[in-house]
Amino acid sequence: MSFEIIGYVGRPYGLDGKFFVSEARIDAQTLRSLKFLYLGRKDEAEDVLEIRSVEEQGRRICLHLEGLATREDAERRVHSALLLSRKQAVECLPAAEAEFELLGYRVLEENEERGIVSGRMERLSQDILIFTDLKGKQIMVPWVDAFVLKVDRKHKTVHIRLLEGMLDED
Repeated sequence: MSFEIIGYVGRPYGLDGKFFVSEARIDAQTLRSLKFLYLGRKDEAEDVLEIRSVEEQGRRICLHLEGLATREDAERRVHSALLLSRKQAVECLPAAEAEFELLGYRVLEENEERGIVSGRMERLSQDILIFTDLKGKQIMVPWVDAFVLKVDRKHKTVHIRLLEGMLDED
């Protein structure tokens, strides 16, 4: 099963295992409609935990999950990814947030086709654009302004700039 990151376990709140959701890509109301969340590292689930409560503290979301009963439990999980299955993510995330919207877009460098978008990895430091080149090899490009220049939704293209050696031609 593949997953989509919807946020991360942030700073603990209180003494009973609650924590703030950092980098939330989902709102509190939508979280309340869910029964379970996956926890893991990167985009790989390690545990599935029942949602006990979802609170709003100002603009922040405070979450309490089954199995996190103390502040120490929450502290051990800080930086863990909060995950949904891709199927759930398509239903829950706003369309602009769903990674799937760029799948199949053509990847261009100086108007020369380099491949087709095949995914995106989310990392704490920066996202990674993944595309499959014309020979079928997967290429990973940091999703920063220096490399991903423009996304053209009208023409379904992603314009990139690569450095020498990023496409190791064997």
